[in-house]
Amino acid sequence: MAELFPEVFGNPDQAVVSADGRWIAASVCWHGHSRVAVYRAADLSLAHLLEYTEEAEPIAFHPTLPLLAVGLDNGDEYLRAGGLTLLEADTGHRVDFTDPGRGIDLVRWLDARTLELTCRAVDTHDEYVHHVSRPTVVRDDWRGLAPDALDLPALDGPPLDEVTYPDPGSGRELLRALAERAGRPYR
Repeated sequence: MAELFPEVFGNPDQAVVSADGRWIAASVCWHGHSRVAVYRAADLSLAHLLEYTEEAEPIAFHPTLPLLAVGLDNGDEYLRAGGLTLLEADTGHRVDFTDPGRGIDLVRWLDARTLELTCRAVDTHDEYVHHVSRPTVVRDDWRGLAPDALDLPALDGPPLDEVTYPDPGSGRELLRALAERAGRPYR
């Protein structure tokens, strides 16, 4: 029997399940390269594999749609850049947005209309100072977006003095539980 979830090398940074339970996504980062794999929950088969030359660790499914948000960060402590990918798991429609001045540390859906991003930028006057903000994007329709639908650099959010990040839990443990529920071993 083939190994489960080989695209994330058995050690995902994060794993999430869509609200309808039909899709599983897992992210893994290593040495500035990342993969986000989207699987069909019914048989644990691979549906989509996204590969990046940036860190693509933060992932989140929309609360009602089969839409995955992926935050990107180049990981450079002195010159941040990043972006956002939105992938419709059911259709495969993918759209990528870039932000040449900020990396995205966290993506979170606040509700069906609102996506919150935690962005990190380097101060233009002091490369050792980072600014963190949490802009939000509100849309009535998140499906079928065009490449110019979001202007990430124009998004502004309140600056944060202290940043806390929610614990995403163990991606490996979630994948193990899903495999066991499907009657498949996963070590």
